[in-house]
Amino acid sequence: MITLNYPEIPAEKQLVAATGFFDGVHTGHQTVLRNVAVEAKKQNKKSCVVTFWPHPRVVLGKDAETLRLLTTIDEKTEIISKLGINYFYLIPFTQKFSQLSPKQFFQNILINKVDISQLYIGYNHHFGHNARAGFDEIKKIGKRFNVDVFKTEAISCENQKISSTSIRHLLETGDIENANAMLGYDYCIRGIVVRGNQIGRTLGFPTANIQPNAYKMIPRNGVYAVTVKIKNLEYKGMLNIGLRPTLNNTEKSVIEVNIFDFDEDIYDITISVKILKRIRDERFFASLELLKDQLKQDELTVRKIFDSSNIR
Repeated sequence: MITLNYPEIPAEKQLVAATGFFDGVHTGHQTVLRNVAVEAKKQNKKSCVVTFWPHPRVVLGKDAETLRLLTTIDEKTEIISKLGINYFYLIPFTQKFSQLSPKQFFQNILINKVDISQLYIGYNHHFGHNARAGFDEIKKIGKRFNVDVFKTEAISCENQKISSTSIRHLLETGDIENANAMLGYDYCIRGIVVRGNQIGRTLGFPTANIQPNAYKMIPRNGVYAVTVKIKNLEYKGMLNIGLRPTLNNTEKSVIEVNIFDFDEDIYDITISVKILKRIRDERFFASLELLKDQLKQDELTVRKIFDSSNIR
């Protein structure tokens, strides 16, 4: 997949394209993008994803402090690259860009820069200033430029429409397994390992404290079974997200992972943690000894999960 940054122009013409923010690149998004890739191959054309970064709320100052995203731009690019798409076209979202009318976006970007012949969008996608153009208007604009516009209908999981909003709600409630089902992959937190107070090491459970992207959606506090990718090698482990009430009751949630059968210095290294199953809520323990006993039980629980047929 070739990544292009506006105002670059793809080498090929008449691309089959999809446009959207695609936060999470969940199974609904994947359906849209696979349709694009398949249709482009049928027509002997190239496929393209047209997206933008950062999120509009960051640029427009619309409650940006509460914004939580399922994927960073790097994660989004990585997932889309596996779906058979030829071009990833990235537009910087700016105040000026936000003022484009639907027709201006279609003409200035999709026609004059990308040069599309067909456009695929999700069931609830809107674009243009104040996101005012839905499918019907987008289709009308497409006709003016001899571009066919197609809408991919919503798909459901457990009788619930798959959407980025639904997945965020599942993560907020700790329902990681249903969130993963909607995503079509295991939810991942990627971040740099930073120094903590190293109390876990004194308990026999050293942890790597992770500092993720500021806008990354973090699941509900608690203990989770995870896999950890470090320098292209994968390890099993258990993740704690929370305020550490037994230790120092921090004001902001700490993300720390105990990596099984691993003892290396990984400070300042970026690691990826895939979250597979929630084990329990975070709890207060009256002593460090009681916390240590619980951590031993948590490790046994997590190892049993990995030994079972439910989780690889």
